Order: sequence, then C-alpha cells, then structure tokens
Amino acid sequence: MGEEAALAGKVLAGTVAIAYAVKYGSLAVDFPFAPSVPLSAGILAAPPLLLGARYAQLSAGEGEGGGLPQLSMADVKKYGVAGTIAYVLTELAFWAFAFPVAATLFYNTAGHWPDLGNNVDRATVLGFVFAGANVARLAVPLRFGAALAL
Repeated sequence: MGEEAALAGKVLAGTVAIAYAVKYGSLAVDFPFAPSVPLSAGILAAPPLLLGARYAQLSAGEGEGGGLPQLSMADVKKYGVAGTIAYVLTELAFWAFAFPVAATLFYNTAGHWPDLGNNVDRATVLGFVFAGANVARLAVPLRFGAALAL
C-alpha cells in the first residue's frame, strides 16, 4: 500500500505542477503562441529521441529490470474484456493528442491556426498527424504497458 500511495502522490504532484506551469507559464513566456520553426522541430524531434535513448539504455542493461519488457497484445488479451477496454482507453487517450499537437505544430510553422475548410491547411495538418503516427509506432509497447497498468 505504501508504494501505491507514493505513486499516487507523485502523479498528483506532477499533475498539479503541470497545471500550474500551463496556467501561469503562458504569462512568463510567449513561445507557444509565436511561430517558430526551431521550436516546432524540437517538439517533433524530442519524444522519439528521448524514447530511443531510453530504449538504448534498457537494451544495454543499464535500466531497471535489465532489459526491455516484451509486451504484446496477448498480454492485454489475457485480462479479457477489462484488458481490451483498458487498451482502447489508452489508445483513445494517446490519439486524442494527435490533432491538437498537429494543429499547434502547424500554428508554429505557418503562423496561423489551420483552416480546415482550406485543403492545403487540412493536408498539412494530416501530414503532421501521419508523421506523428509513424513516430508513435515506437510507443506501442508503452501503450500496452499503460493498458496493463490500468
């Protein structure tokens, strides 16, 4: 019970810190609201680079557990309907970020929010989503792990 309470405390503290940073951080900096190609490139490149570094660390046996866990859909299915529902919820949560992130990247590169009535803007946003989907393939084991954690 102590480990679970510690985890809940960390999640709560992280949530409060992120909420505070989002609410009051916009008063201190204007970079999320100004077009910036380097910032957009950093937002796009940081997650796969961090994930790749973590996988390299785990494959070298330096992380906790000594190696990569081999999670698959079979691990999720063994929990039956609950596992399937948990996986569907994690997938929905994962992809719920795709469009807002793509729209923000579009805003940072084009200088205006996408007009989905404009075919060029729509195609550009869908291109960002497609690129994100290809990067997201690296995170499939993480999504399986999140589903199993639920």
